Amino acid sequence: MHSKAITALTLACALLAAPALTATPAAAAAKPNLRACYDGKCTFTFTKPVKFRVAKKYGLSGWVHVAKEWSDLFGTDVVAVWSGGSSAFGGEGTSGGINKLDFRVLSISATGATIRFTG
Repeated sequence: MHSKAITALTLACALLAAPALTATPAAAAAKPNLRACYDGKCTFTFTKPVKFRVAKKYGLSGWVHVAKEWSDLFGTDVVAVWSGGSSAFGGEGTSGGINKLDFRVLSISATGATIRFTG
């Protein structure tokens, strides 16, 4: 008889704890690994503006910045990529580049965007 009560109590505790475990979205815990972008070849999803460094062979000084922005010109969200005096913008499915660093915007959502740098 005690084993049924213990089993019921264990199950009730598990059910109460489950919502707390699932309340944290997985994407919030996963930050893009921007160190992998140093060689100019990486893919990542971002929800806030990010910055990272690339190898000197790309002719960029300082940080490469990536952000999702509203474009009045295109009337939609675009991904902006800039470093120093070089900048480029791309909508979903488009390609672009700054100096020798090329990229492709894979997707844009209400919360962020996914971009692939191809070197």
